[in-house]
Amino acid sequence: MEPLKKIIRIRTGGQSGVDRAAMDFAREHGIPLCGWCPKSGWAEDYPDAPGLLADYPELTETPSENTEQRTKWNMRDSDAILTIIPEGSGSSPGTETGLAEGEALGKAMYTATGLNDIPYIVKWLNSLSDELELCIGGPRASESPEAYDTAKAILNALFEHISSNDKKHYVYILKCADNSFYTGYTTDPVRRTKVHNSGKGAKYTRSRRPVELIYTEEFDDKREAQRREYAIKQLTRTEKEKLIKGRLFSIPM
Repeated sequence: MEPLKKIIRIRTGGQSGVDRAAMDFAREHGIPLCGWCPKSGWAEDYPDAPGLLADYPELTETPSENTEQRTKWNMRDSDAILTIIPEGSGSSPGTETGLAEGEALGKAMYTATGLNDIPYIVKWLNSLSDELELCIGGPRASESPEAYDTAKAILNALFEHISSNDKKHYVYILKCADNSFYTGYTTDPVRRTKVHNSGKGAKYTRSRRPVELIYTEEFDDKREAQRREYAIKQLTRTEKEKLIKGRLFSIPM
């Protein structure tokens, strides 16, 4: 099974920095999200109740406002732990607590610092069992200002690395709520449609939901699929309708 398809949920504590990057990545790619957060949804950039629960209701409050309980419970309830600590990060007591708790619980763990870790993360994920709940954590923004961007870059690069080795590439057409068409490229049309409908897809579809997947074409080569995407985008609406109905067979590439 492909590494990302092994992951049935991403677990995180919701803090600024690495946790937040993991949550946004999960949403963007249609991966279910869960996790414990401190009572009242506290995070350093969400100090007042309901805190980050207002924007991330997938999380669940612990009985305590203490962040240590949040960290330990997330370690306890995960199958494996990916910790991202950007090079040059300052002291992070919460990250250190998580690493110590994960080790004490005997969890499968990998600690990454940057994009050079991608092949090793893939190898590590391949060594784990299927139907995996992966906990992703690391320093908060005040401990490592680059934590969010670094973590997001690693997770996006991981997705691209795995996708580039996938033989299937797709061009798809969505029918939007206003009856307009949207054309895009993806490696998973069904998942991508869910992302559009969550409001985390393209800017164009965000205000035209719900959208419906009405047409796909499959390719073995990513660049070929992206050339086809561009060609379809140049068509008139009438030509796109003919394509969808199987009546347009020749499109200049």
